[in-house]
Amino acid sequence: MPYGKLVVAKLYKSAELDEYLEEALKAAGYGGAELEKLPLGYRLNLFVVRPGLAIGRKGTGIRALTENLSQKFGLDNLTVNVEEITEPDMNPRVVAQRIASMAERGMAFRRAASITMNNVMRAGAMGCIIAVRGKLRSERSHFERYVNGVVPISGHQKDIVVRSAVSSVLLKMGLYGISVKISYKDAMPPEFELKKQEQPPPEGEKVQENVSAQA
Repeated sequence: MPYGKLVVAKLYKSAELDEYLEEALKAAGYGGAELEKLPLGYRLNLFVVRPGLAIGRKGTGIRALTENLSQKFGLDNLTVNVEEITEPDMNPRVVAQRIASMAERGMAFRRAASITMNNVMRAGAMGCIIAVRGKLRSERSHFERYVNGVVPISGHQKDIVVRSAVSSVLLKMGLYGISVKISYKDAMPPEFELKKQEQPPPEGEKVQENVSAQA
């Protein structure tokens, strides 16, 4: 297979795996995954808000998930690790899913976005952008965008301090898309850094100290 087609096939498989995990671990608060190729198999690191729901009673849930992933995606000798997301309000994927869940329960998107954004900023984010697209006020599709703080939208800073995620929810009026971008203070590189270098005192001072000590 040509290299270009191989890359496309790999990206498609990764997106399909991610979509499957999002649906399978929805109740556990799925926040992303990392798949590693090992010499004798694969290792999948799952990041969730509630690890207990992902693992299941006596590990039954994680064993069933491992078996399904191995069969569906051809991941032989698969090992699955579950890690807890300690700051869910700082994970854009979890935030997007929360907004979708609020909308499913009947809350207006504007209120859901406002509540969620306040939680994100209180958690210590540098900035947050939430965008919702769909039939918000009429039969025609609309787009609303909510911004708080500072979120770089271009350049090198955007690549290193901003994480984003997209989710969707199907309601009576149709399908709605939810986009979340969060920028992180700790990831912002300093423009410059001053380093204090200690220099030895002049020679005369050293001699004076020695003379005083002998006296």
